[in-house]
Amino acid sequence: MANQSSSVPEQQHFVLPSDLAVLDRVVDIADAFVRAHTKDEDLAYRVVLLTTEAVTNAIEHGNQLDPEKSFILDFNAGDGYLEVSVQDEGSGFNPEMRQNPLDEANLLEEGGRGIFLIESLADEFFYELGGRKVRMVFRLGTS
Repeated sequence: MANQSSSVPEQQHFVLPSDLAVLDRVVDIADAFVRAHTKDEDLAYRVVLLTTEAVTNAIEHGNQLDPEKSFILDFNAGDGYLEVSVQDEGSGFNPEMRQNPLDEANLLEEGGRGIFLIESLADEFFYELGGRKVRMVFRLGTS
């Protein structure tokens, strides 16, 4: 795959603190990574949005806003795809047990939309390590 910018490596690995203040940095990191590999604005938007959703879930739900905990953010660019994974130090979750945010009873609830967005907008998604890690795959050139 031709890399549009030699300044962004094909793989990036970050260990960041469980603090919502880090979200601006996450947006910058995700945006720089995706734009180094594609000019597709829709794809860039989806990658940045879903990365911040997954990180917010890791901080709030996985690590329970515990400042002593951290999360891992990984980016990988392969032949025809971008992959983002976020892993927290929490106890995990069972995606089958979550509520549908579109059900009428849940429409006014504060949470539940991040996972829904990930499942709706990523080309592929995987829950690993008992729900402590979400891995999202985005295909290049198919948007």
